[in-house]
Amino acid sequence: MRIFRAAAVTLAALALTLVSACKETSTGPGAVTCVASDPVCPSGTLALGFTGATGAPTIVPAGGAGTSIAVSTTSYVVAGTTSATTYGYWLLVTNDVLTSWGVLTVTGTVYGAEIPLFCGAQRIYFTFTGAGGRSYYVFDMNRTGCTGHAAFRVQLTWTNITSDLDLHLLRPTTGVIFSDTDCYFGSCKAANTSNLGLEWGATGAAGNPILDVDDTSYYGPENIYLTSGAEAGQYRIIIHNYSGEHYGDATGEVATVRIYLNDLEVRRYVSTPLNNTTALYWEVAKVNILTGAISDVGHYSSTPPTTLGAAPPARAPIAK
Repeated sequence: MRIFRAAAVTLAALALTLVSACKETSTGPGAVTCVASDPVCPSGTLALGFTGATGAPTIVPAGGAGTSIAVSTTSYVVAGTTSATTYGYWLLVTNDVLTSWGVLTVTGTVYGAEIPLFCGAQRIYFTFTGAGGRSYYVFDMNRTGCTGHAAFRVQLTWTNITSDLDLHLLRPTTGVIFSDTDCYFGSCKAANTSNLGLEWGATGAAGNPILDVDDTSYYGPENIYLTSGAEAGQYRIIIHNYSGEHYGDATGEVATVRIYLNDLEVRRYVSTPLNNTTALYWEVAKVNILTGAISDVGHYSSTPPTTLGAAPPARAPIAK
């Protein structure tokens, strides 16, 4: 079910377009590497817990969350209270690099978000700004029970809280969208064990990609991971404008896709506006995970992209 939060819609529309970006250029102690499109570049020397000047927004995690947390899930749902009157950000730092971020929505005094996690240790920052300056809440997160950092990860975000975009990863050579050779919300979503039916490559977990979240009511991120067992050939990355096709909205939605190899961002793409007709699908790129080679595609279409020489797959409307 898609959730609409009217109070957050205006803020969300601004979140990725009117942000004053900053970039950390120092490589000395305490530096966090960021890029120009990241919203905030935190200092690596910030103390764990709350930091904020007098008059800066308060940040109180729900349940009195401490500064060191361990979970075995692929994402972490956060909530708490703040005196901020506008949205904030969560920032996820691994190996002193700001590797992903998203918006902390604020409804009344309550903030919340769902944060996709890497395997192993990472540091998470919450940050808000107000008349008294910027404040942070910082804690260490350890995702346990996984087998190592992802050899490959692709991340999708978008700009409008009322939109629903979907991330697809097609298997090399045989991949057909909306089939068992396509990792998407209907086949390999971690939150629904009945959908973990993919068997790519060698028998067993190696080679099977996992979608961490099917975000239907915010602006992502959605991530597809592949930890080990990558196959030879090119994996295809496709974005589906689900709300444009099924609900008639999301005209003009802009998507951002980031590709990570061994937890390092190696490529970033921003779409032209995805509309209800000619741009329901965006084939972004093809990635050879074994060699690290990436081929740009940038193709928009009104019908599902096909394998070479194949007809579009027959399918009924997909419900969530």
